[in-house]
Amino acid sequence: MKIYAAKFGRRNVEFAPQTLDLLMAFDWQGNVRQLCNEIQRIVARAEDDSIITPENLSPEIRPVSAQFQTVQNKLLAHGGAELSWANMTLPEAVENLERRMINEGFSRTNHNVTCTAQNLGITRRGLQLKLNRYDLRD
Repeated sequence: MKIYAAKFGRRNVEFAPQTLDLLMAFDWQGNVRQLCNEIQRIVARAEDDSIITPENLSPEIRPVSAQFQTVQNKLLAHGGAELSWANMTLPEAVENLERRMINEGFSRTNHNVTCTAQNLGITRRGLQLKLNRYDLRD
């Protein structure tokens, strides 16, 4: 990102944690080249002092974010307590949901990191990053 920010003269452009999560969860068929092209496109369109949110991602990547709502619905259907969204910001709600999904994933897999990551649809490294970010223990 810093390379493209310098190339396009952008200052203080950052990725929101949710955006990084979506980029890590996406199946990059074109490998590194496709990822670089996506980041270049995002940074080229960004304004100085901005935070890149999931809405800034290409349409083919954004559908992954719809999985969060689908999973929330599944959690509620299977006896999960309703979350009070009224007093939360979007990042707080996403963090809350991710914490719950990770904890439930570990419960279902007897704390197997690889299986939990696969069930959540993210890489093992992505799960490790979330564990560190949310100070959860595997």
